[in-house]
Amino acid sequence: MWAAALAGTEGNAPLMALVLPAVNDVIDLHTTHLALATRRLPVPILVVLLATSALSLLLVGFGNGHAGRRFPLLDGSYAIVLAVALWMTIDLDSPRQGIIQISSQPMVDALASMK
Repeated sequence: MWAAALAGTEGNAPLMALVLPAVNDVIDLHTTHLALATRRLPVPILVVLLATSALSLLLVGFGNGHAGRRFPLLDGSYAIVLAVALWMTIDLDSPRQGIIQISSQPMVDALASMK
């Protein structure tokens, strides 16, 4: 695309000043889109997230043992909230897979409007 823009505006400085920045912006946006499409949650962050979740559940169990009684409603609701938060974080990391999916229709519409 850049070579075609250079060849089409060769020798015409005002046209170069008009066309080349726009072509450069398109190339930059495409690069940004590709970088965002391949970005994933880093493994160390995922490991820390899962480890702290396991540690928090361990501390809940230890607290129940230390108190000498169980709190099933509180413990169950905490476990459910923690599981949903982890599931949503991991599921949103893959926008084209899983239960929560992000539509690519706005990109398709933008491409259709360019033609």
